[in-house]
Amino acid sequence: MDKTAEHIETEIQLSHAIAECESLKAQLEEYRYIIIMRDRDIDNLRLQMAEKAQYKSSTDNQEEELRLLQDSIHLLKIRGAGGMGNYGHQLPHGNTSAESELEDMQQQIVYLQSQITDLQEQLSEVNTRNLLLQQENSRIGELEDLLERTARELEELKNGPLPEDG
Repeated sequence: MDKTAEHIETEIQLSHAIAECESLKAQLEEYRYIIIMRDRDIDNLRLQMAEKAQYKSSTDNQEEELRLLQDSIHLLKIRGAGGMGNYGHQLPHGNTSAESELEDMQQQIVYLQSQITDLQEQLSEVNTRNLLLQQENSRIGELEDLLERTARELEELKNGPLPEDG
């Protein structure tokens, strides 16, 4: 082979190498973009996990408040039932003071029961949010694994295969 043919062959190999290099650069940029987007997703999911901890604390407080309200209702019912028994046997019918107190107790019971219902609804909403956050937490783990694999592939593209961990 003469020098011109060798020169042409070298130029062809060089142009193939340049084209492959450009292709790898484009892939590298695509991987960088993917990593940036996944980092954003991971940051968002971490923020949501922090919110989950706040919701859990709020849920615990609401459960305690709910228990206290239920105890209060139970005590009011006992007082109301006991009071009715006493008033019915000891006071003449139509005693406005006893009737007024009994009516107040019944209103308190209704109010506390509505608060319990509201708290139960809030608790249900918080539990639903917690479930969603747990699912997102699982997704964070998956994304972190994928990010690690992508970073490894990126390094392999830049530097050749890395030695296996283990």
